[in-house]
Amino acid sequence: MSEAAATLVYSSRGGIVEWVGDMAGNRWTADSIIAMIRKLAAARVDLSPTGVRESHSALFSAARSKSHFGSWRAAVEAAGLDYSRVKRSEQVWSRARIIRAIRRAADRGQDLLSGEFKRTNKRLYSAACALRYFGGWRRAIEAAGLDYDQLRRDHFWSKTRIIATIQDMHRRNLPLNWSAIQQSDPSLYRAARRKENFGSWRAAVEAAGMDLRRPRGTKQWTRQRIVEEIRSMHARGIDLSQRNVMQVNGPLLAAAKSRRYFGTWRAAVEAAGVDYDTVRRRRGRRPGGRLDGPPEERGRQT
Repeated sequence: MSEAAATLVYSSRGGIVEWVGDMAGNRWTADSIIAMIRKLAAARVDLSPTGVRESHSALFSAARSKSHFGSWRAAVEAAGLDYSRVKRSEQVWSRARIIRAIRRAADRGQDLLSGEFKRTNKRLYSAACALRYFGGWRRAIEAAGLDYDQLRRDHFWSKTRIIATIQDMHRRNLPLNWSAIQQSDPSLYRAARRKENFGSWRAAVEAAGMDLRRPRGTKQWTRQRIVEEIRSMHARGIDLSQRNVMQVNGPLLAAAKSRRYFGTWRAAVEAAGVDYDTVRRRRGRRPGGRLDGPPEERGRQT
């Protein structure tokens, strides 16, 4: 396989780096094998025999063929690498060490089934899946004494689980505005907004029987109350940009933008006698928390 024909990609197996040819039928040569080994080493890919056999079997087989180097060690050394160091990397893992690492991750509350965990712990994941150890991630998890099926249930959010979680947060007086949820429980926020679940955070909250527009312990919003609240905040020098108001008084912003009252934040601010263009120019200059709105809110000026 020529160097020009190689492309660096990430496989679905825990983010393991692979080089693949873009043309079928390319043949390995001694030079292309050496070049490939050097590139993989530069990319910090596990070049131990077990690692390469799992991730780059074609390269491994070509290097070991009698027509090329006859062994993986000879190929690695021909590429100018210290084989003893490559071989030692294979010995770092053991069944016991893999089990301990999985248990520690579980104790820390990490999601062992998430793509993020497998990417950030790709050496652990690859070792566990290696045939010489467990031959699969599920087998490794079960060897660590964990219930794999229970982990799967915990990993996937259902509508019932989302609603129950929101209702529990409500009972504990935790904030339910989307900006707070993004910070405190991003997996819940993302799950609620999936099309197969509720499509939006607001829809999920309403399905749980809550109304984001009406904070507990307060009376119902009215146009007059919204205007008075905006004027009060303005008099106190509080930044009235949408981003800041979402952070410091999300219910006010939600009420003001509802069709029942003003429809847009601009209309509400102007009804309070405040120059909205001045508000927008001040956006982001006062403390109030960095607040990047969800995709459906970004770019709006209302």
